[in-house]
Amino acid sequence: MGTGWMEVVTNSAMVYIDDVRLQEDLAINPAQFFRRMAMYVDLAIPMLNRPPELAAYLKEGLVKPEYEDFEWESTQASTGQETVVETGVTGYALCACVIREEDRHGNVTLRPYPEAVYQEETGAVTFPAQDRAGISYMLDFYNDGHFAGELTPSQLRLLGMAVAIVWDERFSRNWLNMQMKIHDSSFSTVNESTYTKEITARLRSNRAAFSDELWKYEQDCAYTKHVPPGRQKLV
Repeated sequence: MGTGWMEVVTNSAMVYIDDVRLQEDLAINPAQFFRRMAMYVDLAIPMLNRPPELAAYLKEGLVKPEYEDFEWESTQASTGQETVVETGVTGYALCACVIREEDRHGNVTLRPYPEAVYQEETGAVTFPAQDRAGISYMLDFYNDGHFAGELTPSQLRLLGMAVAIVWDERFSRNWLNMQMKIHDSSFSTVNESTYTKEITARLRSNRAAFSDELWKYEQDCAYTKHVPPGRQKLV
């Protein structure tokens, strides 16, 4: 088994994204976090297309992630004893459980609940005796995707940059961000035209930097392919 998508996200993409909100999501529900980030990894893979052999190498034998989810609410019977919940979800390496709470204003908060124990072979999740009935639990299951081979540090770096670009560009296509805002005495914003231009310039700069890195990688591949190993250090 080659390099996993979780490694791509945590060891490379997160370095470039550097968003504290993602770090919080990872701490609360790692299975759901990697499920969401898998979408960006999937979209980023085709960007590594120079040299063309790289794209073929990444796609050959590629195994994409698998995921499932399940919900359970504590009952009165579960307050007096340990409860085994049969989820029917088997064979997952990662299971994350969180408590879902909603206040009277409709605001939802999630808290990790590590006390739930998942049996990968049977799909059973064991909950300790509950404090009360009506506690809502969300369970997310995740099996990592992986490449057929081990990515080199350069390949891992390029893929991390590509994931960060895809993640960042999602804002520029957000419908709400593209709408004109109402300005009055209670609300003001930066000049929208300037803001849009700055965002566009930043995205173009990131794309250009990635293109340069991809070009350098292509040149390195050509160099190592055509220069004899004994002379590489002299060229």
